[in-house]
Amino acid sequence: MTKNFIKNLIFCGLWASAAYAQQTLPLNDMSAFRPIKENWSIVGSVVSNIDQLNAMTTESGSGILVCKNEIGKYGIEKDLLTLMEHGDLDIELDFMMAKGSNSGIYLQGRYEIQLFDSWGKKMAKYNDLGGIYERWDESKPEGSKGYEGIAPRINVAKAPGLWQNIKISFQAPRFDTNGKKISNAKILSIILNNILIHENVEITGPTRGALVDNEVSQGPLRFQGDHGNVAFRNIKYKSFNQKTLAFSDLKFGVYKGNFRTVADIEKIKPETSGNVALLNWNVSNAENEFAVKYVGKIKVPVAGKYTFTTVHGGNSQMKINGQEAFKNGWLNSGEDRQMTIDLPAGDVDFEMYYWKADGWLQPSLGLYAESETIRKHALHYANSALVANPTSPILLTSAIEPVILRSFMDIKEDGKAKRIVHAVSVGNKENIHFTYDLDNGALFQIWKGGFLNTTPMWNDRGDGSSKPMGSVISLSDSPLLNVLASPTNSWGNLDESYRPRGYELDENGQPTFKYDFAGGFISDKITPSEDGKLFKREIAVKGSVTNLYARLAVAKNITKTPEGLYIIGDNAYYLKVIEGTPSIRESNGQKELIAPLSEKITYSIIF
Repeated sequence: MTKNFIKNLIFCGLWASAAYAQQTLPLNDMSAFRPIKENWSIVGSVVSNIDQLNAMTTESGSGILVCKNEIGKYGIEKDLLTLMEHGDLDIELDFMMAKGSNSGIYLQGRYEIQLFDSWGKKMAKYNDLGGIYERWDESKPEGSKGYEGIAPRINVAKAPGLWQNIKISFQAPRFDTNGKKISNAKILSIILNNILIHENVEITGPTRGALVDNEVSQGPLRFQGDHGNVAFRNIKYKSFNQKTLAFSDLKFGVYKGNFRTVADIEKIKPETSGNVALLNWNVSNAENEFAVKYVGKIKVPVAGKYTFTTVHGGNSQMKINGQEAFKNGWLNSGEDRQMTIDLPAGDVDFEMYYWKADGWLQPSLGLYAESETIRKHALHYANSALVANPTSPILLTSAIEPVILRSFMDIKEDGKAKRIVHAVSVGNKENIHFTYDLDNGALFQIWKGGFLNTTPMWNDRGDGSSKPMGSVISLSDSPLLNVLASPTNSWGNLDESYRPRGYELDENGQPTFKYDFAGGFISDKITPSEDGKLFKREIAVKGSVTNLYARLAVAKNITKTPEGLYIIGDNAYYLKVIEGTPSIRESNGQKELIAPLSEKITYSIIF
């Protein structure tokens, strides 16, 4: 997809904008929850053993909600409910699963989003991580009692003991004035570990295990606590009412010509005019050298601050309630601008001009509104905000044999944008992939999910870049190897002795990267495990090289577990050293895991 088309999709409401601050569910104590269950508590830190069933240890403190429950001791009374009740809701949180554990987030206490240790599972089902749990009808025949469960599009579950992230955008069921349901609940989107796994899923009724079988406009959040150990943190949400802004008596006039300002438009009479319910540039019946003027009222349900976002190709200018909301401004198709304005309740005046004079530009016009209590919604027809000819995405998928692509790769390192110009991405049938920087001998990112979106590289003239389509873990793009006179010396850049030698493929099509450095010949091979749980990396050196070190990881925190694993960063991934003698050191405010390289170092990246 093109950059602009992707922007338009985002604006359609997969996840609410950040114009208004999220509320945080406090985790200093248990006061945000209904009568406390003994299996739930607030702690300061949590660690889970990747190999031991349901293992989870904690330390005192605050900020983490943890459930400690033995697998096999079930009962709805072990679940935890919030005092807060919600209707429409956007919620985001981090969670950690113990090995073999099972939990869930019940929206309104009734619709379960499954949390499960699904690490490494090839085909995810409705009862795997991120699944929308099935409904249940005891009156149906055996084998068909469960129905309507929805599996995630792809399994991007991380290993037990690693922090994971989920964002859920939920629309509550609607009821008429007599309490009769007139529309079903909907999952507008679920984003798991930064990957969209559900979109616009209708839920016809409570899922199995619901707190109550009826449906309501407001209900509490419920965290399942009877199927094993699980931890939560950073629980943030936005709660919305069901109100929206709407136009009334919206009139339009269409002008033909090459305009630069509103004054130019007002010099002539409109060629056509009429009434519409929503904004739509298509009333112009032209794709270039036209202007549309809209005049009408906006019904504001409640007084307060409202944020408006315009998306358009060409120029626009807008007034609301007599205030200049947007000055004359030009945007490329799909780009946006935003402003916030105080509005009273009731009908307020609305005036907007949209015009386009660049023949190469796609016509596009969209207007969105939102507030602290009103979810972002469109004030235009859907076909008005999409460009006329959106580009079909050019996607590169993995195959039976590894797929290798050289391209540019844009990343962020230390908060700054960086373009890697000699990036080699390797896609694997195990659905775990990586990118290697030939200029630094660095493995700088790994991910689960789809392989590459190559639209930016191959569409139209292209810019030579590609983008991962999965749940990315960013590693360091600094050189893997350095010569250190002392193990305490700072890590530096490569010197002039570095010479990349490309890569060679083995019998399975896996590359081994090769380069010369400091008088030695280096080989670097990264291989996925068959179960898709980890990469194995083997670094070997031939030749006489002294004081050569490999930096296996750099992060704010690196901790060694009793089992010999290293936890990297904020429980982002594990590292297991198979051959080599690593040590943790501090340098420039960071922790580094380094090991002397005399012949060979072998380690696994587990995620």
